[in-house]
Amino acid sequence: MSNLKPGNYFFIVPWIAFIPWYGMLIAMLACWAAQGHPIYWFMHVDQFPVYISDIGATNLRPLFIACVGWQGLGYVITIACEYFQRSGRWPFMRGAIAHTPTGDQNSASPSVDSMKTSYSEILRSAKFLMPPYYTKHERNCIFASFVLGLCGEICLLMCSIFSTNTYPRVHRTMVGLFCAFIFLSVCCNIAEYFMMGRHYAQVHPLADPEAKLETTSWKHWVGYKFNKYTNSAIAKVLWLTTSVVWAICFGAIDDNSKSACFEWLLAFWFGIIFMIISVDFYLGGRYRNSKFFHQVTSFDGYYKYDKLVPPVRPEHV
Repeated sequence: MSNLKPGNYFFIVPWIAFIPWYGMLIAMLACWAAQGHPIYWFMHVDQFPVYISDIGATNLRPLFIACVGWQGLGYVITIACEYFQRSGRWPFMRGAIAHTPTGDQNSASPSVDSMKTSYSEILRSAKFLMPPYYTKHERNCIFASFVLGLCGEICLLMCSIFSTNTYPRVHRTMVGLFCAFIFLSVCCNIAEYFMMGRHYAQVHPLADPEAKLETTSWKHWVGYKFNKYTNSAIAKVLWLTTSVVWAICFGAIDDNSKSACFEWLLAFWFGIIFMIISVDFYLGGRYRNSKFFHQVTSFDGYYKYDKLVPPVRPEHV
């Protein structure tokens, strides 16, 4: 089992973020059940179950605010951790990680074999905790996901502070903004992984050698298409599609009981995205032990890698 040892322990961060969220949901349901499934004084209709915010507006309000704040901080830190692991610095920090010295830095005409040795050295000694992003577009997507997630989680915190029994309009507005910002944040994360998947597909050791020479666009993929990046992106697309369908049901159904069921379903479903990101971190952190990644002979033309080792030019091969 030693070969499954994680490369680092950042994969635990998403779990720390969402487990208290699940604990809050279970505790709120348990308390509501223990009280005899009451219909609270500020509610106008009989329903089963009640909304999460209805329970959060009672004596459990401190728990609601604290756990919402914890989950929100955890989501933002989780996205920031990916930025850090792939770039060597935190969001909003200036400067880049120092270049990694290799044995072929001074070589005027590095061969493919020497480049493979150089990249192997980088994988063993570089300070990146996950494979660096391939282009600036992926870096920008991670940063946008971070900023949008921050805005969304602030809205959710405001939603818990402005309780539904006192500020119903503000509360509903904050719920809507939270859903919109988190949707966009996850979309940016999906775009990042699809782009990295497209680039990795082309340089993957199992890709057709001819594919590595092709110029591709976002809608034209060649090479080893179903790699760990694209598989993650597909999983997130499925998660997001399901979330959107359930969110529409939550907002559009007039029956409060059915609407509340979809709200609880969405709240528990939200934790799944943290699990997917945790798997991303675990697999990304093990890239030095990857079966295929260390066999890549050249990342010529990819932003972050070009800063680490001289590119192989056609005339040098």
